[in-house]
Amino acid sequence: MAKLEVKTKENPKLQQSTLSDGRISLYLAYYLGRSQWIDEQTGKTKVKHNRKKE
Repeated sequence: MAKLEVKTKENPKLQQSTLSDGRISLYLAYYLGRSQWIDEQTGKTKVKHNRKKE
């Protein structure tokens, strides 16, 4: 089977992974946004990207 080409700016993205027996598994990866906060110990801004797989 041909490898999927990565295209930017798609939501959801169709992605693939190879299973241990050699088969290819397809799944959808959603980008749901991001959360920002300031770390109390360092004072730097931290970013958490919210993603989901189906």
